[in-house]
Amino acid sequence: MLIWYVSYGSNMATSRLACYLRGGRPVGGRHTNPGARDPSAPRASMPVEIPGSIFFAGVSRVWGGGRAFYDPDSPGTVAARAFLVTQEQFEDIRAQEPACYDRLLMLGDRAGVTMCTFTTRARGDAVSRNPPAPAYLATIADGLREAYDWDDTQVVRYLARLGAS
Repeated sequence: MLIWYVSYGSNMATSRLACYLRGGRPVGGRHTNPGARDPSAPRASMPVEIPGSIFFAGVSRVWGGGRAFYDPDSPGTVAARAFLVTQEQFEDIRAQEPACYDRLLMLGDRAGVTMCTFTTRARGDAVSRNPPAPAYLATIADGLREAYDWDDTQVVRYLARLGAS
């Protein structure tokens, strides 16, 4: 079974997602991922906008600084990227994320294939914010450039809107 994994943080970058699938450590990261049972690349990817916002909180064991969390209940839109993966790959990606990504969200479907992401159960307006680390932001920026073909000005403007830059 296939699923669209909708990523909104560093996993938008193919190099970062590859660490979850094939195993490895992202550039600037402090943690090595074991990889998925099926290490093959996603079958496809596409840019998607989802309603809501992103906030940065907690401390990432990979990057230091805050982690990105999706808040579907906040106003706005989020630039995201959907990757077509197997259900098993999606489960393996999620299993390699920290336990704070404890909320699974269904985001509709594309061409009959379910779109899913995960985030925290904590409300964005009820947590202490923590700015993201530079290497984490750089990886998010790479994903935005890949998915949307944005230039540096567009990337910086988007990250500033999120309160990240």
